[in-house]
Amino acid sequence: MKQINSIKFINSLAEITRYRDPKVIEHNLLKTLMEFDKKSSFHLYQVISLQPAIRLGLSAFASQDNIITTEVTRKQRFSEHFQQAIFDVVDKGEIVSLNQEHSHLQDQIIYPAFNAHNEIFAVLIQTSKHREEDERCLVHGLLQIYCNYLELIAVTNRDKLTGLLNRETLESEITRLLIKNSPPCTSSVPPHQHDKLDTRHYNGKQKDWLCVLDIDHFKDINDNYGHIYGDEILILVSRLLEQSVRDIDKVFRFGGEEFVLIVKASDQQDAQTAFERIRKVIESHRYAKIEKLTVSIGAKQITEENDPREVIIKADTALYYAKHHGRNQVHIYEDLLSAGEICEQAEEFEEGGLNFF
Repeated sequence: MKQINSIKFINSLAEITRYRDPKVIEHNLLKTLMEFDKKSSFHLYQVISLQPAIRLGLSAFASQDNIITTEVTRKQRFSEHFQQAIFDVVDKGEIVSLNQEHSHLQDQIIYPAFNAHNEIFAVLIQTSKHREEDERCLVHGLLQIYCNYLELIAVTNRDKLTGLLNRETLESEITRLLIKNSPPCTSSVPPHQHDKLDTRHYNGKQKDWLCVLDIDHFKDINDNYGHIYGDEILILVSRLLEQSVRDIDKVFRFGGEEFVLIVKASDQQDAQTAFERIRKVIESHRYAKIEKLTVSIGAKQITEENDPREVIIKADTALYYAKHHGRNQVHIYEDLLSAGEICEQAEEFEEGGLNFF
């Protein structure tokens, strides 16, 4: 095995656990791997689904001096022989090597990545001429460090009751979107999994939209049926929200009966359609004890705001309007502003129901 500079390697390894952003962690994982083997290439794939067929999405890759992480996980197609190898990795949870017949060709080594529930959530594919066992063990060990650290972050980033992303992660996510210099994702590939009623257009010009969602009359539920039942409602609504968005969208519990969603849509009408569909999903579900549950939604496109708080405040202004004009409805900040229903004065933001960062 090639000797490496131990200090440089340890410093590079420390980069894996320096940040909390999963995309940065992916980048630093591949950077660390390239520190000791610049002749190999590495591709990190997220496991999209296992049934009815195994589907993988490219998340990051490294070759020579280039390390690239993708903004949106993209589905990949593989040969039948390669698919069988990936199936063996997922099925057995073991490293699988695709050895080439000719010595001058590179092997492909497939490593499984497990979460805390012993489920494979990603695979790492190394393309290399090296066939030494200790090198494979080192790569696999680094991948395990990556998995363990992601698991620790997942615990701290999740709301304890609902399992959704918590409010502490929301500010950093909005900030990331605000400072993102690259144009919106240009991939024309539809998401691999979404609700059948989701009619958003997938024309490759996706923009980020944030909505604040509030359960109507939630205090009455707690008062009439107790906080334990209220918690059950929060958990159920959380699951309905997760099932109603695509895997490139994100759902946060902001606190109490308030949720925040960040979704990608091609335009304002597309976003309105997505939020209306979510509202109808909550309204049409049958609940124990209560006849009907509704939500009010206020939304805002994430554009040129100076800080995350400004985005939330504007979405909350639209929510405040919805709750004071009949509830169980969706309003978008830009529509209300252009119609003269609200104005951009600071005092308009002081009456909303959210506690900010």
